[in-house]
Amino acid sequence: MKVIVWLLAFFAFHPVFSQIFQDEVTANFAYQVKQIDEFIERFNNKENTLIKQYVKKKDTTAQFKREQMIKGLFNASDTSWKKAEILQFIGQVSNTEDPVYLNFFDANWYAEVNCAASYKGKPSTITLILKIQREKNGMSKWIVVSAIADFLRLPIRKDTTTGLNPLSHATDFMNIDLLTTDKKNIRNYLPNHYQDEVLSVFLYEAQHNQLAIKQVNKITYHFLQIDGWIFTVNRFSRQTRNSGWLFSRLLPVTIDAKQKYAHEKLNLPDEMCQFQTSYR
Repeated sequence: MKVIVWLLAFFAFHPVFSQIFQDEVTANFAYQVKQIDEFIERFNNKENTLIKQYVKKKDTTAQFKREQMIKGLFNASDTSWKKAEILQFIGQVSNTEDPVYLNFFDANWYAEVNCAASYKGKPSTITLILKIQREKNGMSKWIVVSAIADFLRLPIRKDTTTGLNPLSHATDFMNIDLLTTDKKNIRNYLPNHYQDEVLSVFLYEAQHNQLAIKQVNKITYHFLQIDGWIFTVNRFSRQTRNSGWLFSRLLPVTIDAKQKYAHEKLNLPDEMCQFQTSYR
């Protein structure tokens, strides 16, 4: 550690190396994808991105092919990427006859926000799924569309044989109290297709001061709006040019697989798990 500190001090104060060091820091900052908005701009190969401004100052003849801009958004430190899939994906979205672009106001992209929380006075975690909602006045905002935490869900049934038997009506439903006493098997008294009302529970617990969010631990963005693909974006904090908000996962999928992903991974309700065509 002392050697590293000494080297940094040497580079910082030595006239020649100081300039090299500063140039490298500036380059890293220019190449870094600092916000998810910048990720979308680079994906779409927009003109006025910081990276283009920086490169053009160095070389006024520099050309920026969209394929290369998108390729530079992948986390280069991950050795598990499938090159053929990346090339197929880039070829699809950068097709000059039918290009695919991302829009901040697309319907099918989500922020998965993992938070440290306190539930009934005890440390806990909760994951919130957010999306952009546009208002009639032209404004927009992030809204919570789902929440994921064990304490928001009904328990998995312990005994599948319990429940209100079909002859309960003959005794005027005298065993109806099982709805409130058989807590471990409460799902047995509900329809098979019942979905946990996680947002209702979340709001109830928050409004009754049982649940408090303390801080954000991690954010993952899920992009589901491109036909045949799902990809995620995470922040990679490091002092390199390949840093910031980058592709962390790329999945070729069918529509059915995408619906399953939205339902199981993001805990979205059925009406939000419908996918047809891309947004262009």
